[in-house]
Amino acid sequence: MLMDIFNIINETSCLADFHAKDKNDCLRKMAELLSTDLYEINADEIYDALIQREEVGSTGFEEGVAIPHAKVPGLKNFHMSIAYSKKGINFDSIDGRKSQFFFALIGPDEHPEIHLQILAQISRISRNPAARREMSQANSGLALKEAFLRYVSGQPLTMKGERNKLLFLILYEKRFLDDILELFLERGIRGVNVLESSGIKDQLSTIPLFSDFLNFLGERSDVSKTIMTVIPEKEVPEIVQGIEEIMGDLDKHTGAM
Repeated sequence: MLMDIFNIINETSCLADFHAKDKNDCLRKMAELLSTDLYEINADEIYDALIQREEVGSTGFEEGVAIPHAKVPGLKNFHMSIAYSKKGINFDSIDGRKSQFFFALIGPDEHPEIHLQILAQISRISRNPAARREMSQANSGLALKEAFLRYVSGQPLTMKGERNKLLFLILYEKRFLDDILELFLERGIRGVNVLESSGIKDQLSTIPLFSDFLNFLGERSDVSKTIMTVIPEKEVPEIVQGIEEIMGDLDKHTGAM
């Protein structure tokens, strides 16, 4: 299945001046936004699905962001709505703050991998301060939609069958880990392994025979994360570019290799 996130957001499903009394009222109104131009299901069915998902755990996250989402029986395609509340709404967020940015997503049961990719892309964009700032300044649903889409990766989301390459990334600066994993999810890359690792200097430090030569090795002793995954060969340049957008030039970066 090929999914272009540009095609699942309609400006009539976006609201730049969003108001709701509480979380339930917010979900009800997001369901109404999502039901715009939908004929196979109604707002009540969407609301019920969103409520059922919230019972598993709140989708209110940090930085004033909430991403309510659900699989809805009978739905044929993915649909997304965006809303911004200047005052904020209590949404049981994990940091206790009011939520201001709402990204609601519904989709069919049949394509969980696409659902996951879209959620990863929403998560990455919503964590970008520049994106949030631009969306907070939108004065219409269309402007809100366009502000969001400016930060969307350019390629449609899909699962490809083609020649693959094995990617190894040794990450010394763990603050980049979440963003890199979200990049993989956006590109439909699954089966990512993240291992705790360390260099030869750390290993030899436990062997008395070599203790006098540790400085000679000249290797950093930080414990690192080793990321291993298989990626489609044609996507290697884009994946590397995406990693460098997160971390900077890998040829010069001391936090990864």
